[in-house]
Amino acid sequence: MLLTTRFTRLVENHAESLSLRWAQEIRTNPLTSGYARFSKEELHDIVFSRFRRLGQWIEKREGLEKDIAKNFCEIGRERAKAGIKSSEMVYSLILEKDLVWNYIQDEGLIADGIDMNRALQFIGQLGYFFDKAIYFALVGYEHASVDESRTREEGEFEKTFEGFKHWIIRE
Repeated sequence: MLLTTRFTRLVENHAESLSLRWAQEIRTNPLTSGYARFSKEELHDIVFSRFRRLGQWIEKREGLEKDIAKNFCEIGRERAKAGIKSSEMVYSLILEKDLVWNYIQDEGLIADGIDMNRALQFIGQLGYFFDKAIYFALVGYEHASVDESRTREEGEFEKTFEGFKHWIIRE
């Protein structure tokens, strides 16, 4: 089994404990204080499915990119409507990525130079995914403040997705 697959499986298999760790960090971190109004269960649910399906999220499969973009646009709209600051939302996603990477490092799966090379490949994939997630979450956040009917009429999501397709889909 490829090491990067082992990394994703490790995260997917420990999604429960990682979600609880993330929820605790988000609730207590002063840079994400807006999330303190969410229950631990709500915070857990925010990230559990992403941790559980990490392999699907970071794969570069045709067609999945649009689903990811839509998902994170919706997350951005939800956070805006919940009164979370955009900076807090972005930082929560950064903390999520850091938690995954730190967890993999702590598990001791990186034993030699070849493993380190594969680990760097994985962190590249992870960073690429979270860059897209942050961008589209911000797009959704901004659209929450715009009249929803205007956004739908003008097809803002489609325009944005098509405009950044060269960045989203890369080999």
